[in-house]
Amino acid sequence: MELPVDSLLQLFKVLWTIFGISWSAPVGPGSDSDYKLLSESVIYGEVQSSDEISLLYSLWAMYIVLYITNFAVERSSGTSADLIKTLFDLLVSVTIFLGRFDMRMMQAAMSSSHEGAKPEDFLYDHFSEKGDFWFDFMADTGDGGNSSYSVARLLAQPSLQAKNYDHSLPRGDLLLIGGDLAYPNPSDYTYKKRFIRPFKYALPWPSWYKKESITVNKPELPLGVSDLKQYDGPQCFVIPGNHDWFDGLQTFMRHICQKSWLGGWLIPQKKSYFALQLPKGWWVFGLDVALHNDIDGHQFNFFSELIHEKVKKNDSVIIMTHAPNWILDSYWNDETGKNVSHLICDHLEGRCKLRIAGDLHHYMRHSYVQSGKPAMVQHLLVNGCGGAFLHPTHVFGKHIEAYNSTYKTIKAYPSFQDSSRVCNNIKLSTMCRLCRIGGIMGGFCVGGIALDNILKFRKENWQFDFIGGSIYFILTFSMFPLCKLDHILQDDTVSGHIKNIVSTIWDAFMYMVGESYVSSVGALILLAAAILFVPSKVSKKKKVIIGVLHFSAHLVSALVLMLLMELVVQMCIRNDLLATSGKIYSFIITLNNLI
Repeated sequence: MELPVDSLLQLFKVLWTIFGISWSAPVGPGSDSDYKLLSESVIYGEVQSSDEISLLYSLWAMYIVLYITNFAVERSSGTSADLIKTLFDLLVSVTIFLGRFDMRMMQAAMSSSHEGAKPEDFLYDHFSEKGDFWFDFMADTGDGGNSSYSVARLLAQPSLQAKNYDHSLPRGDLLLIGGDLAYPNPSDYTYKKRFIRPFKYALPWPSWYKKESITVNKPELPLGVSDLKQYDGPQCFVIPGNHDWFDGLQTFMRHICQKSWLGGWLIPQKKSYFALQLPKGWWVFGLDVALHNDIDGHQFNFFSELIHEKVKKNDSVIIMTHAPNWILDSYWNDETGKNVSHLICDHLEGRCKLRIAGDLHHYMRHSYVQSGKPAMVQHLLVNGCGGAFLHPTHVFGKHIEAYNSTYKTIKAYPSFQDSSRVCNNIKLSTMCRLCRIGGIMGGFCVGGIALDNILKFRKENWQFDFIGGSIYFILTFSMFPLCKLDHILQDDTVSGHIKNIVSTIWDAFMYMVGESYVSSVGALILLAAAILFVPSKVSKKKKVIIGVLHFSAHLVSALVLMLLMELVVQMCIRNDLLATSGKIYSFIITLNNLI
């Protein structure tokens, strides 16, 4: 809802009064009367004769400041405002719903016959009688924008001519999407803007399709097509990722399982996991591993029964999950997805020829290294290049251990060399070799990815600094004002200045610990959060060390910034650049006393 013009003018006047004119006003007792915008009547509505600022006026001005801050944060466009909501949704999903209310369990219960589910809800065999069959796979479309549209446009082309390849590649009869459809949180807005819109522009949906309607009876086929086997257009099947689970899978169910089209791709699926019977004895198992990276009991029962009843001994199976636990487990020396591993090793027994996943935003393909052990899986593939920002590849090494076997890296994008080196060329004319391949990164060089991800996150999500600023304020506000800091600059040597600064920081820290209970509690909470945010795979000793170092860096930064600000204020007052009287000055003193 837009504010009226009068309200906007009033807010601007208040903001200018508090943060603008008061800092450049002339010094002296008459400054308030000389500049009428500094008077109480601007905010309070009437003039009072008392020289002291009233408590009601202080509270009202504080409310206005908080309102303006809230107004700016709520209406800030970009990812930052969503990140706060994402954190809340994640806490709710993990602590309240996960393990207590599972959408996968609800799907099985609503379609149950006896311990499993009706085949028509989870099993699709309409591809099984086709001749030549092509399919495309992608994951992590969530950022939206030019990069997501570029990938969707390539997928929508009737054919593509690859470099150094004699034959053209036809558009896939089937498009498999491996989750994380919208970042950072699932909502109608993020799904429509960052996921559905790029695909709609790349390949428009049928003119007769009502995009706002909910499909009751799937599949919703075009006129003249009575059966799914007769439809020869592109189709799409999707599994959810961890970001799609942040709201308990509600948005995914509305836009995937209860809709019929993703642009020009037909979506026949009704549930969040499925099995596809392809031609020539091939199968695709799309697994929903939720937030704990494993399938639930109902899902396991469905696929294990399907294997024993329909999958033949010489058939081949492709298993699609969101997270590539073979890479992550090898990196962290961990073991996750035990139900999935049990399904592959003890039920498929070597019939799983390929595992595909996303989650990591790069391309990596590993193949089984011949040895005396039987191969539970022949090839392992990650393709999280659906349009999201890139992740580095060099951190995982050229060999990994999975299923008691060794797998070798056959191909990686970006290459290990391009992933590790630092490249700051961002102009299109000077992009490195990696950026010229395909040209889907919007003109930005992706060399030095690990560092670029940190720097670009900070640049693109500047509104997130409100949280850091609030934390620093809690740590230091009880120490305002700090007077008589001139001794820091009185020494003639650099070492003397540094010694004075370190001594002053230490004194401020001891004051915070001994005198300020609020700041001390805030520091303890920040310390606990810094330790808890260290990945759980790290040993407890390293976790505490990393957390303490992280906390110490923030605490020192907050204290240094506080001292620098106080020094600047004192220097400005000494040179008659800041007001030392008047209503605004009184308001600041009163606010400090209230705190």
